[in-house]
Amino acid sequence: MRNRIWRAMALTALLSVLAFGVLSMGVLYRFFAARTAAALDSDLGIISAALEGGAGVEALARANADARVTLVLADGTVLFDSRERASDMGNHLDRPEIRDALETGSGASVRRSDTLGEQTIYRARRLRDGSVLRVSGTQKSVLGLLLQILPLFLFLIVVTGSLSALLSRRTTARIVKPLNELNLESPLDNDVYEELSPLLTRMHVQNARIQGYISEQTAQRREFAEITRGMAEALVLLNARGEVLFVNRAAEELLGTSREQGEGRYLLALTRNFQIASAMEGALAGAGTEKDTEIAGRRCRVAANPVRAGDAVTGAVMLIHDVTDRFLAEKARREFTANVSHELKTPLTAILGYAEIMQNGVAAEDMLREFAARIHEEATRLIGLVEDILKLSRLDENRLPNDRRPVSLRELGVQAAARLKPEADRRGVSIAVEGGDCPVVGSQSVLSELVGNLLDNAVKYNRPGGRAVVRLSEFPGGARELVVEDTGIGISPEDQEHVFERFFRADRSRSDEGGTGLGLSIVKHAALAHGASVRLESEPGVGTRVTVRFPAKD
Repeated sequence: MRNRIWRAMALTALLSVLAFGVLSMGVLYRFFAARTAAALDSDLGIISAALEGGAGVEALARANADARVTLVLADGTVLFDSRERASDMGNHLDRPEIRDALETGSGASVRRSDTLGEQTIYRARRLRDGSVLRVSGTQKSVLGLLLQILPLFLFLIVVTGSLSALLSRRTTARIVKPLNELNLESPLDNDVYEELSPLLTRMHVQNARIQGYISEQTAQRREFAEITRGMAEALVLLNARGEVLFVNRAAEELLGTSREQGEGRYLLALTRNFQIASAMEGALAGAGTEKDTEIAGRRCRVAANPVRAGDAVTGAVMLIHDVTDRFLAEKARREFTANVSHELKTPLTAILGYAEIMQNGVAAEDMLREFAARIHEEATRLIGLVEDILKLSRLDENRLPNDRRPVSLRELGVQAAARLKPEADRRGVSIAVEGGDCPVVGSQSVLSELVGNLLDNAVKYNRPGGRAVVRLSEFPGGARELVVEDTGIGISPEDQEHVFERFFRADRSRSDEGGTGLGLSIVKHAALAHGASVRLESEPGVGTRVTVRFPAKD
């Protein structure tokens, strides 16, 4: 109300000032225009008379520096101009004042420039030799005059506004003071103007309704939050503008925000993920949408569906499922299938090739035994591959043989050393087993496979004159440690993080060693099945150390 009164008084004063300004500007504009035109007519008469009397146009132009003097031939060619080079100016035959002067003896025109806020007044007269003399001068346009008197207008407006504010302040203060002191929490307790009683009564009723509605909504919202708190999926509710109405705990963690910070903000202010934005836009356009994306290093599936009220879309419901484990499992399955197919195809192709040669009778009699030996070798390799795959499958499913008992790691090391001694002698590699008995509880067959695979790699990827050592340690508290180290070729740093993957061979140049590429993967899964950890350290050209640490017994 205070502002309304002030605005009314200020508007009245402002309109008065504007009316005065418009009238003044109209009078001034006509006055200056008439004066400029009269001065140009006078200059035109004087200069034309002087020219026809033999005076030079350049001297006349200098004597009348306030006006622009232009001499134009009868064909429109500019012979002289006091402001520009005549050669740079175009033909003036199309100028209204020039055309009128040639036809009737005199011409006049006015041209305005909105950019400069000016208008130019032209006067022209035909001389006795047929040429045309033109003089012109500039005058402020309406806009230019307005800008000139703008400071005066502003001054009047400031003075008028100040007086209006001063006069209205005391009046409005007395009127609005009781209104500002109204107690809106308890409208009926106010003792003010009688005219406000109906309004205060309605406010009291409305306050009661609003309070009841807020309590009901708060209870429902709290109940909904508790229901969605335990959801594994991230839940986001959006309004029709894409603003967040609700996020559950999983969504808070996924988007890196809290309910208090996220609700009421635009979803794209919380995440710049393109697939989430695309799913939101699709749902708000009325179409259910599913997208796969990556959020914070996790593979997620975003499902968004519209919320409708009749035919109108009023919002969207978005569920974000973490499908990382399923995605990785599917990826591992595809890779495993491709690797198994490749590894099985190689020996089978060799067996088929030798068998076809023998079947077709192409091979000589003395070659049949060699081919049979190669078929046996490839078949043995194929059987070993299948057995390793079955071992890995059982370890993946944690199906250990039913032979758990105390097992001496030293005994397993000695057995593996004896089994690999002929191969080690052939390669010029010495094997040593150091340390105590080091017993652990577990599956003897699985632990034997673990020790054997580690020692087999230590021998196979060593160098002549090298050494492979199985070192056993026991620690206070009952922890056990098995270390297999060699002085072999080592593993490059970029390959070390992949050596426990299935079918991975670090030294591809020595893939003819006969391994399946599953040995270290079996070691890793065998250790995990016994609650042990595996750590690999290697330096190319120096050697490799693999440490398997078994936890203390409960």
